[in-house]
Amino acid sequence: MKRFFLSLFAASSLAVVAAVAMPAPAAASNIFCAASVMAFPLDPATDRIAQEPSTARYAIDLGVRGKKSVSASVTFIAEKNAYIVNVPSTPLSATKKGTDRYTDALMVRFPHPTHVRYAYVDTVAVDGAAAITCPTVPGRTSVPKKWVGRKLFGADSPRLDAALQQALPPLPCGAVYRQATIVRAGTFYGGAFGMKSRSAVVMVALDSRGKVAKVQLTRSSGMSQIDDNLIATAESTVFRPATFLCTPVVSQYVMVGNYNP
Repeated sequence: MKRFFLSLFAASSLAVVAAVAMPAPAAASNIFCAASVMAFPLDPATDRIAQEPSTARYAIDLGVRGKKSVSASVTFIAEKNAYIVNVPSTPLSATKKGTDRYTDALMVRFPHPTHVRYAYVDTVAVDGAAAITCPTVPGRTSVPKKWVGRKLFGADSPRLDAALQQALPPLPCGAVYRQATIVRAGTFYGGAFGMKSRSAVVMVALDSRGKVAKVQLTRSSGMSQIDDNLIATAESTVFRPATFLCTPVVSQYVMVGNYNP
């Protein structure tokens, strides 16, 4: 008997690699915001990417659905406080047509050593347009070992100062961020799709109520019947929304469908 299994797991963002000396942000091309951000701790003595998260200097990189430039305000959530930095108009690097573009690395200086846990774009202005407010899509700060020690900055690289925004209130829900979860999986249908194992991946965009806003195929199985099956499953799945600082927020959820003969 041929079987079609559905494997599910959650994720904040997709990671891509851009032509800069650091890992690029998750793709900005989503339905929620025209920009995304990633943040990395820096060694205070060398300004290279560090493993230690408690530092007064971080590097950020903006990924933007734009052509020439971006300005933005970025919020950082640390263990006890929230901070904000205003990014002035900054040029975007050239990439192949139809893809997101990225800023060079920007250094953000904090008033004191700070363990930044999440960062997100609060407002963004692309290519000189008026600034718009983005729904909160927090990205977790983490550093893969292979990036530790990379040098990002030259003598003329921008240095930006983060300002204290507020102390974090008590969190009655007990967590800064909780990923979206499945309340009830959608119906999927088995079938005979040949003698080769296959898998497909879709990204499910969820609004702050947990409703499915968009389903996008991000990796095809090579067989349209399997792909369509997974898309239909995602569209009919009931989710509990992600929460950030105990407030429901928009999010993205990865669903993987595996076919095994």
